[in-house]
Amino acid sequence: MDSCVITGMGIIASLGLTVDEFWHRLLEGEQAIEGVMIPGIASPIWQSRVGDSFNPKDVVDDPRVLRNASRFTFYTLAAVSQALTQAGLNVLPEERTAVVMGTSMGGVPDLAVAQSAYITEGIHKVPARLMASVIPNMAASHVAMHYRVHGPQLTVTSACASGIDSIGMAARLIQSGMVDVAIAGGVENLLDPLVSASLFHAHALAHATHGSDASKPFDRDRTGFVMGEGSGVVILESEAHALRRGQPILAYVKGYASLADGYHVTAPDPSGKWEARAMQRSLESGSFTASDVDLVLAHGTATPVGDRAEIRAINQVYRSPHTVVISIKGHIGHSMGASGAMSVITAIRAMHESVVPATQGTRHLDPEVDFDVVLHEPRTLSVEIVQVNAFGFGGQNASLIISRSR
Repeated sequence: MDSCVITGMGIIASLGLTVDEFWHRLLEGEQAIEGVMIPGIASPIWQSRVGDSFNPKDVVDDPRVLRNASRFTFYTLAAVSQALTQAGLNVLPEERTAVVMGTSMGGVPDLAVAQSAYITEGIHKVPARLMASVIPNMAASHVAMHYRVHGPQLTVTSACASGIDSIGMAARLIQSGMVDVAIAGGVENLLDPLVSASLFHAHALAHATHGSDASKPFDRDRTGFVMGEGSGVVILESEAHALRRGQPILAYVKGYASLADGYHVTAPDPSGKWEARAMQRSLESGSFTASDVDLVLAHGTATPVGDRAEIRAINQVYRSPHTVVISIKGHIGHSMGASGAMSVITAIRAMHESVVPATQGTRHLDPEVDFDVVLHEPRTLSVEIVQVNAFGFGGQNASLIISRSR
């Protein structure tokens, strides 16, 4: 099988609308978290929102797309544009380019708005193209249409593991020889009162008096997660295709695994057994052992039950207090289907700059933690191999291994 490499990255996030801005603000320890009041809920709902400076017209000039597409599609198109520019791919092999995007729920906010308009103003207020706007495959579909590519067009909906599963599945398409190029990643736009109210009633969201104290991965006093949004995209190629173009290689995709907990619709197996097994199988698929890994980008959403399971999983796999671990959820909240791809982008920048961002928000580590969580300030670290985790509702467990060199 041909090696799969990463040659481009793009991001739309609360911390920045480019990879450079996102990375530098991560290193600065910024937390893009704010409180939003929702009718019927007395306390603020903490969110990490893409700023008002994002304008779909900066990346889309077709008035029909601007009129009929949902915001999650715009986030995706913007991130893809950045990634293709870095990859130097002005022309894509039309039948040998795949588009594989992950998302939890697609355009649900637009669906909620349309439902409210239908109830309050009548059926004539329901948009004719609502269905074609909100279904989860529309992000990948618009990418394929925009760039006129005709290879596999796939959408992965595996909750918060969607981004990692998309990259892992796209890598397998390349390794199998089916395609030469894949546009892959994740996107989410769920900062909607309906979704927030549901998660509030499920006691899944953080409660805090200040945004800086809301999302605190692996903290003994963590209370829940902060909802985030955005898109993270990488360009995958076969190594042979990238070398023929003379394109610099950012990283290699070396391992991937996806397993089911088979336990509960929202809570992970508390033992962490199947998360650990996904991590182990990802290592094995790349012929690595835990001792080979320099950094773990944890899922680390700051929920009491979710972090407990991942702590136990990391402890089981690594069995070393020297294993370096970070989570970026304290900076940007949990962008769900986009979160894994954003972690991959963070990992690649850490590889190239030999520095690791600190895990923000965390002050007192959970006593079960038996690994080295980077806290308070960035750490200089030589990073060659990284494991990136993503776990989701329904028992979705995904893990990816990337390396700087072959």
